[in-house]
Amino acid sequence: MERNTPLVTVGLPMYNPGRFLDLAVRSVFAQTYDNWELIILDDGSTDGSLELARRIRDPRVNVFSDGKNRGLPYRLNQILDLASGQFIARMDADDLMHPERIESQVKHLLTHPEVDAVTTGAILIDRENRPVALRKGQKPSLLEVFRRGGYLHASLMARADWYRGHRYSEAYPRAEDREFFIRAHVSSRIDVLEKALYFYRWYGNVRPEAFLQGYASERRIMWRYGPRHVGWGATIFLLAMSSLKSVAVSVGSYLKIPGVLEARGFAALTPDLQGEVQRALERIEATPVPGWNEG
Repeated sequence: MERNTPLVTVGLPMYNPGRFLDLAVRSVFAQTYDNWELIILDDGSTDGSLELARRIRDPRVNVFSDGKNRGLPYRLNQILDLASGQFIARMDADDLMHPERIESQVKHLLTHPEVDAVTTGAILIDRENRPVALRKGQKPSLLEVFRRGGYLHASLMARADWYRGHRYSEAYPRAEDREFFIRAHVSSRIDVLEKALYFYRWYGNVRPEAFLQGYASERRIMWRYGPRHVGWGATIFLLAMSSLKSVAVSVGSYLKIPGVLEARGFAALTPDLQGEVQRALERIEATPVPGWNEG
């Protein structure tokens, strides 16, 4: 990759990612596009992740920590302030990027100057890095953004100036991406690459408290933006569905009903796609990180 290509800032906020940080970082080093900088922004980790990150010896990698736990929206905005790249790419510290992710998204933004940002499809992987399902990359309607967020937030790459003009609100815990994408969807152009270029860690059941907090935030978002953008009828429907989800999570958690938190409508993997994913994962696993593979 020639050095006259745009610099891409990969922003990786982390809070106790544990063993998953290893492959997340290796997936950055495994990229076919090499004009990148990696900003690892710690949010008060206590599991040794910060010490591991600080062992990396590569001038493209910068690690920041203030020792505090301020939350994801705060750290995402901090990345926007620290980034030097023309494009800024998101990722989470327990996920992986397909080796072609950055190259594909940069190419799309360069060939489509009218596009402000681009996300991708994703492969869901379990705790042992086994591919389990496909999340197809397809552009959502505004109603779908209200209902589910629509876009895969962690796979977002955006033009830096645009991104800084669409900072995250800290008023909607566990739904900051929903509020972000509603604002962005109605005022900007966000494309979605069909190919699954992101490996999203899927844990199955998540703490009910986390879901309930997110659903409470999404209802406040619906009250704020719904009447203006989708009308009162759709807003009332969305609020009712969100309330029902909270009830289902609460009842399912109380009765310990398996699967209540898992239904998402993902697609099954074809044998060809499974093979492609396995090859990409093997490439990532074999990629060295300077400072980690010495001694």
